[in-house]
Amino acid sequence: MLRLMQREIDWIVEALARDRTKTKSGLARALNIDKSGVSRMLRGERRLKFEEAQRAADYLGVNPGGGFAEDAADFQGEGPARRDDGTAPLYRATAGGNGLWVIDRSAVIERRPRAPEFAGAELVFGFYAPDDAMAPRFYTGEVVWTNPARPAAPGEDALLMEDPSDPATLNLYLCFLEKKTATQFSGVQYGNGEKVSAPARGWRAAHVYGRG
Repeated sequence: MLRLMQREIDWIVEALARDRTKTKSGLARALNIDKSGVSRMLRGERRLKFEEAQRAADYLGVNPGGGFAEDAADFQGEGPARRDDGTAPLYRATAGGNGLWVIDRSAVIERRPRAPEFAGAELVFGFYAPDDAMAPRFYTGEVVWTNPARPAAPGEDALLMEDPSDPATLNLYLCFLEKKTATQFSGVQYGNGEKVSAPARGWRAAHVYGRG
């Protein structure tokens, strides 16, 4: 377990070593935790939460890497959705209009062997694109894989995902992330040319893997 935790924060350790103007004290202020919490995190004794990874990346001026612990168990699931057999779950998705997609996580419709790039990404899941909102990146019926615990950076494809009040339903937009601030995410969908945006409060910009 310690080895896995250490991989999650290697990018922070490397960024601090590379830029001497960035300090543990500054990182603690950015994360709104005390310096001892930062020290424990860097030793692998404290998990890095999703929203903390976002703030750490902004403070350090780097793209985040690795996988991150969720603040809640929204994406961890139980039973068939989460099991240690080397596979990852796929869920059913439908188009909700205006580029919005809705994922039904009440049941896993298929399981696929985990690709090598999913190593260490315990919460990765996939779904079939329900329309061509992001063509030619993803066409209808292609599998979209995402790691909801890894933040996306501007210049990457991202899922803008709403924190669900209903754990079985997930509203999201797949887009090319153009801008990320402390208050808002904004991007564009290639297939329909629509601009999409979402508030940083209550939404997250999650990493999307290449088409699979």
